[in-house]
Amino acid sequence: MANQQHSRPVKRSGGINATFLGAVILGICILIAGLNISGSIKKLNKTVTETQFAATNNLNVPSEMAVGNNNYLTEAEAGEYLNLSTEKIIELIANGEITEYVKTDSGYSISVKVLDEWFDNEAYQTKLKYNTAVSSEDTEETAE
Repeated sequence: MANQQHSRPVKRSGGINATFLGAVILGICILIAGLNISGSIKKLNKTVTETQFAATNNLNVPSEMAVGNNNYLTEAEAGEYLNLSTEKIIELIANGEITEYVKTDSGYSISVKVLDEWFDNEAYQTKLKYNTAVSSEDTEETAE
């Protein structure tokens, strides 16, 4: 028995305390990284939202009109401006409903002012027709 030595467990420095401290530091690093990523995502989301809003906020106005110096539109631009087809604009010119225009080699040039006046008159006539139709229906109902 004299040859038998009792072995003592070797004590490591730090032990559980070092492992715990390492886990806490790792957790803090993960938390900081997560906060940085979430901040970046918020900035990206804000940028994407602003870009989408800017894209949807554009009016359907021909590019030449955006400058503001162009007082005349082609028949295609006039159609876009009034939300009508190009064929309808040409038909309005042919029928004499739009009387002020300039015939060019490539088509027609129409003043924005003339288009606005035609549109206002058309809206007025439509409203007048609607009111006349409604009032005549009321008259027929009261006569019965």
